[in-house]
Amino acid sequence: MSRQAGGGKRRRLRAVPIRAAALAACGAALLAGCGSSTLSSGQLHSRAARICTSAQERSESIPAPNDPDNASRFLHRGIAALAPQMTALHKLRPPPDLADDYDAALRASDRELTVLRATLHALNDGEDPVTAIKALQRQLDPTEDAAAGAWHAVGVPACTTVMG
Repeated sequence: MSRQAGGGKRRRLRAVPIRAAALAACGAALLAGCGSSTLSSGQLHSRAARICTSAQERSESIPAPNDPDNASRFLHRGIAALAPQMTALHKLRPPPDLADDYDAALRASDRELTVLRATLHALNDGEDPVTAIKALQRQLDPTEDAAAGAWHAVGVPACTTVMG
C-alpha cells in the first residue's frame, strides 16, 4: 500500500510541471493575441500618436538635399523612416466607432508612401530630378491634405505630417 501511495505521489509530482507548462503555453497564447485585439479610442490615439511622433522625428533628422541629384537618397531615407510607421499603424485595431475613419486615414497615408516610392523609382530610372520633384510636389500636396484630414477625423493629429 505504501508503495502504491508513493507511486501515485510521483505521478502527481510529474503532473504538476506538465500542468504548469500547459498553463504557461495558454497564457503565452493569450498574450500573443493581445496585439490584435480591438483598442479603446484612448489606446488607439495614444499608440498611433507615439508611432507617428517617432517616425516624424526620424524623418526630420534627414537633411534636405542641397542638390537635386541627391533627391533619390533623400527619398530613400524618408521612405525608410516612414514605411515602418505604416506597418505599425496597420497592426493597430481601432474600436468599431473609429474603424471607418481609421481605415480612410491608413489608405490616405498609404497613398502618400506610394507617391514617394513612385518618385524614387522614377529617379532611379533616370528621370530628371527637378522634373521628378516638381511632379512629387504636385501629387503629394492633395494626398497630404487628404491624409491630414483623415487623421484629424480619427483624432490623431500627430499622424498628419509626412517627412517634415
